[in-house]
Amino acid sequence: MTAHETPVALDDKAALAAMMRDYISAMAEVIPGIRTDAPYPEFDLYFGDTRNRWAFWLKADQADAGFALVSRRTHVGRTEMEEFFVAAPFRRRGIGLAAARRLILRFPGAWRITQRETNAPAIAFWHRVLDGFVTYDETTTSTDAVRRQQTFVVG
Repeated sequence: MTAHETPVALDDKAALAAMMRDYISAMAEVIPGIRTDAPYPEFDLYFGDTRNRWAFWLKADQADAGFALVSRRTHVGRTEMEEFFVAAPFRRRGIGLAAARRLILRFPGAWRITQRETNAPAIAFWHRVLDGFVTYDETTTSTDAVRRQQTFVVG
């Protein structure tokens, strides 16, 4: 199986929105209070602000196996993995881990990745991605929700 990432084209915006509904439903299982009927905030910005926001398909051969939303937060000088999702049929095959690492390398500089403390599978996933790949600091924050965050710099 060949895995790679490719930018989401404007023509695929509706397909990404459909996969995001699956993602939001999955998040509602681990994060109380998530509204599954609400659109993703700032979704349209990923198709307008192409200098600071990027939407990527995670591909397994030709299939859309998931997606990643990446943003550059210029006001704080870092890149953030806003959302990352691998559809259930493609999980536990290394697709997500490899894609996450390739996307991180694609954007050199300072990074931050966050997970809700209630989302133990996401925390474990990001530890697998980052451990032995980059040196990172991990802290817990409590802005709008208790979150775990990893910060690091990629050469």
